[in-house]
Formats: sequence, C-alpha cells, structure tokens
Amino acid sequence: MLRLARANLFARGPTGTMARAIMKRAVEWNLLTLRIMLRAGKDRDLVGSASVDYLMYSGYVMMGYFLALQAEKAQTLLLNGKGSESADFYRAKIQTASFYFARLLPRADAHRSSALAPTHSLMQMDNANFAFL
Repeated sequence: MLRLARANLFARGPTGTMARAIMKRAVEWNLLTLRIMLRAGKDRDLVGSASVDYLMYSGYVMMGYFLALQAEKAQTLLLNGKGSESADFYRAKIQTASFYFARLLPRADAHRSSALAPTHSLMQMDNANFAFL
C-alpha cells in the first residue's frame, strides 16, 4: 500500500490525489489499530464494539487501494499507448477510482469515529431489555 503511495505521492492529477489519500489512510489505519489495542487493555468491551466499524474502515481503505492500483496502471497504459483496450476503457478506470475517492472513501471517517466511540452507550443496556426488541 505504501509503495503505491510513495511512487505517486508528488504526481499531478488523479493518481497523485489518490496516492496522498491512500498514504493518509494507511497512517490512520495503523493509528486506529494501535488506539484500539491500547484502549482494549482497559476496556474489554471495546474490541467487540469496535469490530464491525474497524472492518468496514479496513474495507473502504483496501478498496481504495485496489482502485488506485488500477488507476495507476490505466494511467501508465494511457500515456504509453500500449494497452490492449481502448483509451476510453482506461479513462473510465481512472474516473471510477476518482468517484470512489471523492464519494465513498470519506465514509471511512465515520467508521473510524464509531470504532473509537466509548463503549458505555453500547454496553449500558441491561440484557433483559433486549427481550423488548
């Protein structure tokens, strides 16, 4: 993941924008993992309460990474003209990745916040109260 980001960090255009976003998310992901790990030592409910949002965050970041890889390859093939598909196909790859980075990847922020939310709101409900649901 960091190889892609480092290789295109200062690139102009969509691939540079994606590389910087991936670099940011890779660092955030490591910090998120560390924070959950450290807080779990004090709050045993944290791992369970953070698990779904942590996995969703991870999924958004990994999808962004794979789309950025495709966009990087498409950009290379567009520039050197050696692709086996039409130029429109490669432009569509880049446009799809740009859409994802602009509209879907930001949803990872909500999952990061939720994964770090205090567990008391989740765990304060008495088990007997679940019978009413």
